[in-house]
Amino acid sequence: MSQLDWQKAYQNRDVGWLLFNQRVLAEALDERTPLLERLKFLAIFTSNLDEFFMKRVGILKQRMDKVMQKSHSIKAQEAEQHLRTLRETVLPMLRQQADCFKTLLPRLAEQGIHLLSCAQLTPAQKEEADQFFSSNVSPALTPLALDPGHPFPYLSNLSTSLGFVLRYPEAEENVFARVKVPSILPQWVRLKSDCSPSERVYVRLHELIQDNAASLFPGMILEGVTLFRVARNAEVDLDEEEAESLKALVAEELRQRRFEPVVRLEIQEGPNPWVRQLLMQKFELTELDLYEMPGELDFTGLFPIADLDRIELRDEPWTPVTPPNLTERHLDIFSAIRAGDLLVHHPFESFDASVEHFIRSAAKDPHVVAIKMTVYRVGDDTPFVRSLIQAAESGKQVACLIELQARF
Repeated sequence: MSQLDWQKAYQNRDVGWLLFNQRVLAEALDERTPLLERLKFLAIFTSNLDEFFMKRVGILKQRMDKVMQKSHSIKAQEAEQHLRTLRETVLPMLRQQADCFKTLLPRLAEQGIHLLSCAQLTPAQKEEADQFFSSNVSPALTPLALDPGHPFPYLSNLSTSLGFVLRYPEAEENVFARVKVPSILPQWVRLKSDCSPSERVYVRLHELIQDNAASLFPGMILEGVTLFRVARNAEVDLDEEEAESLKALVAEELRQRRFEPVVRLEIQEGPNPWVRQLLMQKFELTELDLYEMPGELDFTGLFPIADLDRIELRDEPWTPVTPPNLTERHLDIFSAIRAGDLLVHHPFESFDASVEHFIRSAAKDPHVVAIKMTVYRVGDDTPFVRSLIQAAESGKQVACLIELQARF
């Protein structure tokens, strides 16, 4: 194969990752996918993209800063062009995601699931929403203004905020105030007024806050409001040799992550220009880092709705099948292995009838002297972990390679 052909075959790692996430989005776009599953894939797409920016883009921006410090202008230009390519790859996907969500709203309404704006609420629903705001939302809010006596407030990673442009009646200058949308509350608030028991009505939490802004800033004139969300770099460089323990190292990394630079600013479409410029200046961002979102800023808030108990709107439950070679109830699994190689495909084929059966049998078999395996992300209640413990307690050698450090 010629060098030119190799160049055509090569795909950048980061672009390839984005194209993988595009396949996740394709599940949401697919008309054959059940309705609530489509919502779920929209949320997964956002969650994946958050991780991509926090890790991959975070690393790229770190490298870009280092080469700029060393005056490597050519490498800096290459890094900037790479970030531009990633942005151009992401933008059409965000538009597809927003358009898909808009098409799902009337279909959800046909099924009795109404995702509404405050303007669409009936008077009774509006009264219920205002009561919920007063009782549950308002106590969780801390409006923070930016003025000479108050520095720019800290914004936590993946937090959604409302940026208010305010003015005192007797003043001409605007004041910026930030209100964080509480993550402890559901991002879509359920209302029960004016709907049947089989219906579900939801309204966005950030809209409730915006709709009640007058109570947050009494005596001030509201000139504008902009919804925005930040993602911070999650790639922290720590000296492992100086750490007292792995636990202390992880704890320090988690602490430092909170204060890492912002690598992406998501902002609502058509933002207030003054707020837009202020945020870019405070976070030291360029146009490459700013994403004016054509739809929802954070689709992950849809996960609880996607999990509604509406089996007709979900994928049919799958019961893993027992592999053909392991169907006998009292099968000696070692005899089955001696008879020929076994290839199992999870989750379509039963994990219990294959892997767990194998570990249980090995733990009890008097001829087994050692069990050595790689164990990936299991919980305390995983059945074969109990089998491994029983094997060790009976005198067998048990060695497991496990993951102690994971990206998140």
